[in-house]
Amino acid sequence: MYLSLATIRFFLSLPSALAVGLLLLPRLIGEDGARFKPAVAALALLRALFGFALLYVTARAIFPADRPVEFDTLWEFTVSTSVGKAWIATQLIAFLFAGLAAARLFVASELLDRVTLWIGVILIAAVSVTGHAIDDGLPRWTQASFLLHTAAGLTWLGGLLGLVWWMFTARGKPPEAAARLAERWSLIAKVAMAVVAVSGFAIAWENVGSIPNMLATPYGRLLTLKLVFLCAVLLAALALARYITRRPKGEFDVAWYSKVGAGESIFALALLSIAGYIAVITPASHETNLYWPLPFRLSYIATWGQNPAMFSPIWWWGIAAVVLAIIAALIWWTPRARQYRLYATPAISAAALISLAVSLATEAYTDTYNDPTQDYTAESVARGLAHFKENCTGCHGAQGEGNGPLAKDLKNLKGLPVQPADLTAPHVGTHTIGDIFHWLTNGGQSGVMPAFNEQLDVDDRWDVINFLLMMSYSNRARFMSAQPMIQWLIAPDFALIDPNDSATSLFKLRGVPTLISFARCGSLPGDPNARAASVKSAHDAAKAAGANHVTVYDAACPQEAKGREPVHPKAVEAAYSVINRYPNEMPSEEIEEAHFLVDRSGYIRARFRTFAPDDGSAQKLAGLVAEFAHEPLIEINLHSH
Repeated sequence: MYLSLATIRFFLSLPSALAVGLLLLPRLIGEDGARFKPAVAALALLRALFGFALLYVTARAIFPADRPVEFDTLWEFTVSTSVGKAWIATQLIAFLFAGLAAARLFVASELLDRVTLWIGVILIAAVSVTGHAIDDGLPRWTQASFLLHTAAGLTWLGGLLGLVWWMFTARGKPPEAAARLAERWSLIAKVAMAVVAVSGFAIAWENVGSIPNMLATPYGRLLTLKLVFLCAVLLAALALARYITRRPKGEFDVAWYSKVGAGESIFALALLSIAGYIAVITPASHETNLYWPLPFRLSYIATWGQNPAMFSPIWWWGIAAVVLAIIAALIWWTPRARQYRLYATPAISAAALISLAVSLATEAYTDTYNDPTQDYTAESVARGLAHFKENCTGCHGAQGEGNGPLAKDLKNLKGLPVQPADLTAPHVGTHTIGDIFHWLTNGGQSGVMPAFNEQLDVDDRWDVINFLLMMSYSNRARFMSAQPMIQWLIAPDFALIDPNDSATSLFKLRGVPTLISFARCGSLPGDPNARAASVKSAHDAAKAAGANHVTVYDAACPQEAKGREPVHPKAVEAAYSVINRYPNEMPSEEIEEAHFLVDRSGYIRARFRTFAPDDGSAQKLAGLVAEFAHEPLIEINLHSH
C-alpha cells in the first residue's frame, strides 16, 4: 500500500512541477510562452484528476483491509478527518490552477500568467500537507520547513525539466537566447537548492533523530539514497555551471547542455520518487524496529575516549589520518604540485578520512541501535534487579563487579581463563544499550556468557539493561554528598499518586527541583524519634525552598511530613537503593534514610543522609534549589548513557 501511495504522490507532483517550470522559464527571457500553454493546461488538469486517486489510496491505506471503501464511507472520511480536510484544500487549489491554466489558452494577459504561476507554486507546496507535514505533533517550524522544502524542490525540478524541454525544442532560437535562459535559470536553481538544503536539514533533524538512524531504519536508508542522488544532481549542475561561466562568447552548445541536463533530470526524478515514498512511511525517529547493517560503528567514547595505549592500532590509524591530511594540504598549496591537486588532493583527503574513521571504529551488531521496549523507570529497574539476582550474580557478583562465586572457574573455548565484566566500571558507558541487549540475547563477546533469550523475554532483558544503567553509576554515586555534582545521573522515572492528577509521574515534575526522601522511621538501627524529626525537617526545608517533595515513608513517619507518594513504593525504594551506597557500607534494598535532590532537568545532583537541626542541611538544600533554578532546562533522554 505504501508503494501505491508513493506512486500516486509521484504522479501527483510531477505534472504540477513541470507546469510551474513551463510557466516560469519563458518569463526569464521575456518570451510569451505560447507554445507551452496547451501543455501547461493539460498538466494542470492531470494534476487535479490525480487528486481523486490520491484520496482513494490514502483511505485504503488507513481503513482495515476487510472494509470496503464505498462512496459514503469515503465522503465521511473526507469531511471528518484532518487528512480529508487537507485533501479538500489542496484539491480546490488544484482545480483553481487548472482553471487558470485553461483560461490562458483564450486570454493573453501578463497578470493572468503571474497569478497562474504563483497559484502553481502554492499548489506544489501544498503537496506536503498530504504527507508527514499534516502531523499536528510536529513543531511549527518543522511544518513550515515541509512547505518550503516541497515548494523549492518541485520548483527546481519543474524548471529543470522545462529547461531540458526548451533546449530540445528550441529550433530556430539563437544560441544567445539559450545561454541567457541557462544563466538566469542557474541563479534561481541555486536559490532553490539552498532552500532545499536548509529546510531538508530541519526536516531530517525532526524525522531522523540521530545519525545512526540514517542506516538503521528504512526511512533513514532511503534518505541516504536520496542524498546520493542529490550528489549526482549537484555534480551535473556543477558541470553545467562551469560550462556557462567558461563558454566562448557568442557560442552555446545546446545539444551538449541538453544531454547533461537530461542526465541531471533523471537523477532528479529518482529524487522525487524517493521523496514520495519517505513522505508516507514511518519517520526514523518514530521507528522501533532498528536494524544496523554494518559490523562497526564510529564512536569517540569507545576508542579515543578510553585513552588507548600509545601506538596501538587506534593510534597508528589516527597518525595516518593526520599525515595524509598534511600531504593533501601540501599538494594543494605547493606551487610545483598544483598541477596534480585536482586529483591527488581529493584522493589523499579521502584516504585521510577513511583512516580517521578506522581509528574511531568499534564493533557493532544488528541490535546496536535498538530502542528499548521498557522505559527507564524505577519499576523497571526493580524488576531488572530481580532478574539480575536470579541469572547473573553467579559470575558478575551481587554488585556486578565481576567477582561472583563462579568467576574464578570461567574459561573460553581455548581453555584460557576469562574474567567476567565489571559492570560498574567506566567501560560500560562505551557500549550502547543495543549492544548490551545483543549480548543478553545471543551471548557475550568472550563466548563464555550464555544467551538469555530463553530465560528472559524481550521486556525482561530491557528491564535488566535499565538496572545495569543504574548500577554502572553506582561507584560514583557512593561518593555523592550534599555538594552538587555534575549532571550525569538521570533519576529513574516512576508513577506518582497525586490527588489533583496534575503530576502523575516524576518526569512531569521537571521544571522545578525535586527532593525525593526515603525513610523507615519505625526501623532499627537508629533513633526513631530523631529520624522522624529529620524527615519533618526535610519536608519543611523542601517546602521553604520551593522544591517539589516526593516521599517514600513507612507508617511510623509523621503524616504531616509526607509529600507526593509513588504508586509502587517498594519498587522505587529497591531501584534507588542501587545508588544509595556509601563507601565501606554493605548495600541494601531497604533505605533507612536518604534524600536525593533532583534538578529541574531530571538529574540527581546531591544526596543528604539526614536533616539534623544543626548540620546546615536545610540551608544547603535552599542554596542548591536556588542555584538549580538559574540553570537551563535540558531535554534529556531517559536512556542517555
